Amino acid sequence: MQHEITKLKLTHYEESLQLSEYAFQYKVPEEKREDRLQQLKNQDVYCIFDGDTLASKLHLLSLEIWMEKKKFPMGGIAGVATYPEYRRKGHVRSLLTRSLEEMKNKGEYLSMLHPFDIHFYRKFGWEVFAYFEKLSLKKKDLNPFQEVNGFIKRFTKDNYPVDLHELYDQYAHKHNGMMVRTKEWWKERSITDLWVAIYYDKNKLPMGYLSYEVKNEKLKVEEFVPLTPEARNGLWNFICQHDSMIKEAELILNPGEPLSYLLKDPRVKVEKHPYFMSRVVDVEGFLNNLLPNMDFSDSLFLTIKDEHASWNNHTFHVMDQIVKKDTSGDSGAVKMSINTFTALMFGVYSPQEFFTMGQIEGDSKDVVKLEKLTPPSRPFFYDFF
Repeated sequence: MQHEITKLKLTHYEESLQLSEYAFQYKVPEEKREDRLQQLKNQDVYCIFDGDTLASKLHLLSLEIWMEKKKFPMGGIAGVATYPEYRRKGHVRSLLTRSLEEMKNKGEYLSMLHPFDIHFYRKFGWEVFAYFEKLSLKKKDLNPFQEVNGFIKRFTKDNYPVDLHELYDQYAHKHNGMMVRTKEWWKERSITDLWVAIYYDKNKLPMGYLSYEVKNEKLKVEEFVPLTPEARNGLWNFICQHDSMIKEAELILNPGEPLSYLLKDPRVKVEKHPYFMSRVVDVEGFLNNLLPNMDFSDSLFLTIKDEHASWNNHTFHVMDQIVKKDTSGDSGAVKMSINTFTALMFGVYSPQEFFTMGQIEGDSKDVVKLEKLTPPSRPFFYDFF
């Protein structure tokens, strides 16, 4: 069923906020209400009305992420909400389809979202690309590593230094999918209640940081970002120095972070959580922008199944540094869904691993070629929208 979709107008900003409050079960305090309404001016909000009543909405944010040390435009989907009496009428399906068209038109090759239900968004081509590990520790687990020659400097929310921005960027360059944090992002982020601790080496060079809070005898680390082994030791030792203040600690970590392995007793609670989902919006555009960064000089036919973006539902010929849609009907193509293609391009699993899972069809020789097309960096994401 087709639904009429319109962009949110200024006169309906308050209604949009009320729908978010109802759907996500929170209340924006009066003193922050105007700021929240102002934020809507920097977002495209697509709506479905029932007469004069706002029934459903979807927010589309124009952002950027890092892929192989290159910035890629990304459409962030947020605030997807429908009042209960309008659910199961295909509203969200219509809004997601419209968002894909809008992102394609704006040259946003990729999209991300935080799912309320992974299976639901998988049906529309989004796939889990980022996981995080939650490390839960007791006071007895806080055993320092070897001493380091550097030092820690703490910063409050009111004076986050430029060093913090630069450390994040260096770390983000090493992973596929991490947000390009602008000056505006850092400014908005600074209103949070988190402390930041930066590790400086003996030459006073910043080498890592963590953002954290200490509350009710618990230390919670939101971001743990060491660029060197020395920085890891220094940041961990700083955490351990809180042992007289806390009974437990919780760290949110990149699954590739070896901290838990290095503990004196690694038998601690580690939980792996699926976090953000991503989607390639425009296969041809994405590959043509990625290929200049890749060492690919083969010829490969790639068939993508994408029921919700007709421009992707094709066979593509990848040859040297160029990608074009193929009309020859080549049956020897490597075949996969847009979900698998997305996860593959972000580095969730290798082509061979997807092949053994049965998620990629084709000749094993072409799967080897696909290895050369796949970015070597691993995925990660620390943000939220």
